[in-house]
Amino acid sequence: MNLAASAAPSAAPSGDTAAAAALQGALEAAGHGCAVHWLAETGSTNSDLLAQVRAGRGTVQCLVAGHQSAGRGRRSRNWHDRAPDGADAALLCSTAWPLPRGCELAGLSLAVGVWLAQALRALGLRDPALKWPNDLLLGSRKLAGILVEVADAPDARWAVIGIGLNLRAPQGLEQATSLEQAGVAAGRWQVLGALLPRLLSGLQGFAQHGFSPWMDAWNSLHAWAGAPVQVLGEDGAPRLRGEALGVDEHGFLWLRTAQGRERVASGDVSLRMQQD
Repeated sequence: MNLAASAAPSAAPSGDTAAAAALQGALEAAGHGCAVHWLAETGSTNSDLLAQVRAGRGTVQCLVAGHQSAGRGRRSRNWHDRAPDGADAALLCSTAWPLPRGCELAGLSLAVGVWLAQALRALGLRDPALKWPNDLLLGSRKLAGILVEVADAPDARWAVIGIGLNLRAPQGLEQATSLEQAGVAAGRWQVLGALLPRLLSGLQGFAQHGFSPWMDAWNSLHAWAGAPVQVLGEDGAPRLRGEALGVDEHGFLWLRTAQGRERVASGDVSLRMQQD
């Protein structure tokens, strides 16, 4: 996919285009080689980067969009990116990163959640929490979601890491919240300025050590620690019920059930609070 051809032509660079260039320069000055591209609108930033990797044109980059017409979360859920007044309501971005073929990818979405929580704390957000395996919460409401997808190239296995973060309250979604509602006045480029250095440094460490260096940090942010939960299968039917314990060095979630301790791997399952 030609990124330049995907954006609407304009006589002069937009403020977002200039912000993308400034962020790329700041990353380079800090020793991070990562291109930053801006698109006013695209189908899906994850799909765009996956297509490049599969075509043999993968590069380390972050693609930021103002609107996604076919944006999706885990299990193909849509991400709402417009506020009631039509203004931008979300940070929508995807980052492509090559990992060694032998690298264990389990736990990557959890590590990204830790880095995102740390970045938002640096911007003044209080008490972010993580829901296994890929959501960031404030209280019981969703603030951000993470989608990690993988594509293989001859020289590497590429991780494409999509993040959707509510800057303003999404319309008609009572279960969601936003930075604005939490009293944090930060736009997409402020968030990315805090997040991308942590993300890029973290990915370098993840390639060498896997998830284990961030296990304790994730468990300290665990939103449902000690709570009764149920694991739902792809069909929505409960597969397992128990008390949420924590995650291990591979990113697997452990539950205490009536039959003893059970390990849950991410995949075609969802985690929900158990309603009595």
